[in-house]
Amino acid sequence: MTSFSGVYAALLSPRASDGELDVASFRQQIFKLGRFGLRGYAINGATGEFTIASDKDIDVLVRAARQEAPEEQILCGIGACDLRLTLNNARSAQRAGAHALLLPMPSFFPYREDDLAAYVSAVASSVELPILLYNLPQFTSGLHVDMVLSLFANHSNVVGIKDYSGSLDIVRAITAAGLPRARLIGNDSALSTALTEGVCDGVISGVACALPELMSSLFATGGHGQAFATKSTLLRNFIDHLASLPTPWGLKVASAVRHFTQESYPFPLSAAREMEAAELREWFTGWYTQTLS
Repeated sequence: MTSFSGVYAALLSPRASDGELDVASFRQQIFKLGRFGLRGYAINGATGEFTIASDKDIDVLVRAARQEAPEEQILCGIGACDLRLTLNNARSAQRAGAHALLLPMPSFFPYREDDLAAYVSAVASSVELPILLYNLPQFTSGLHVDMVLSLFANHSNVVGIKDYSGSLDIVRAITAAGLPRARLIGNDSALSTALTEGVCDGVISGVACALPELMSSLFATGGHGQAFATKSTLLRNFIDHLASLPTPWGLKVASAVRHFTQESYPFPLSAAREMEAAELREWFTGWYTQTLS
């Protein structure tokens, strides 16, 4: 089984004013992040605004990532609201060179657990790449412990989970059961506790697309010591300042301050949002300079 562990940056998917992918900015992001020793990159997740991506976008993004980071693992989100679109996304990701697929549950409509189990089973039986379940209950139907353990038992190519929920119930259950499945934290707010408890193998981090050195050094502490406490406090401070903006807009601001990507938004910002973004930009510029540079 392929090992999935360490720190992965959940990449932004910058777009031009006409809505098309800004591939040059996307490539620059990976080039800049490549200096920080990350295990790999996650493309087309929540940070990458997967709900507006097409299978053609996935092909472009994964190919660009493979060219910029030929030695790193590439995980690719394939989320969609029906099986046909999900499988189209999976095929594009595989052809372009992804190492594994991130499978969120369908969004917008609420579904029962048996609906979700049928969906995951259909995907798992139709793709060749390893699948990491993507628990994203803030935006999609959520996964629960018993269902996740059942999917692991029934599908050998479902090799782990990226859990964005903020809860550690699922990764604790995987740990308690001694299952050889990847336990990847997807919610940066939950990482410090997960490290302290020893219930994670890695993190797929939105914060890492703006602060890769903080996330790498925090993970390297193993959840103990003064460095762990200091870096955990810095992470909480940063996350608290993102709260006024929708996911992933605050990360777009921070990434642009560091000249990793160009800022881009899916629709025009209101005057209030422009002000909030400007306030975050000013705070982050000073905070980053004083604490991390």
